[in-house]
Amino acid sequence: MSFLYLVRHGQADRLGKNYDQLTELGWKQASLLGEYFKQQRIEFDSVYTGTLNRQKQTAEAIIERFTTDRFCIPDPLENSAWDEFDSRMWLGIAAKIRNSNEHFAKLYESYKQAWEEGKEETRLYFQELIQLVLADWVNGVWDPVEPYTFAEYVEKVSMGPKKIPGDAKSTLVVSSSTPIAIMMGLSCKMDSKEFPIFMKSILNSSLSVFRRDGKGWEPVSWNATPHLQDPDWITIV
Repeated sequence: MSFLYLVRHGQADRLGKNYDQLTELGWKQASLLGEYFKQQRIEFDSVYTGTLNRQKQTAEAIIERFTTDRFCIPDPLENSAWDEFDSRMWLGIAAKIRNSNEHFAKLYESYKQAWEEGKEETRLYFQELIQLVLADWVNGVWDPVEPYTFAEYVEKVSMGPKKIPGDAKSTLVVSSSTPIAIMMGLSCKMDSKEFPIFMKSILNSSLSVFRRDGKGWEPVSWNATPHLQDPDWITIV
């Protein structure tokens, strides 16, 4: 039997000038997950990440904490199928919505100002903005969009699990919230327009487990954080 342990990256630096790196808390979240895997004696015979720095840093922290004389994890392989959506998509659609939606335009300006001032509210503004952008993207309101439509992105993500070797018993993948949501939607055989229901709640460093079922995958557990015992360690953005 083959299992896929699908992990979202730790908290990224939404307040900084470079989002594609972990915060101090993000490193801690990932390290604690590595400790959890070690305590549970979960060994991996293949490891994958996307190409994004925050994903690779999360895998690095997991592996560093997990690896001992007894346990050894293979070096991660990069696969862009596990990447978060390209920022050009959300910026392009956001620009179009701003020109047609006064509420969105004001919200975007509040987000921009909070980000420039390094305020914690930046995370809340972004969460609200991205949900509005994703809704339009999923429903094809502004298609065609660069660099891909939502349907094209779903197809891209679906190639990730297909690269996992058929004889792999236990695979660790570090990805991001949207690919994880798509993986859950695909495994539940849902309509793609329903996938956003999962995108709203995926926690940083959370663990979702899937079991190979014939040629596909079926969900076993979803968005779990057994390694985060302190509520202050649990974050979404």
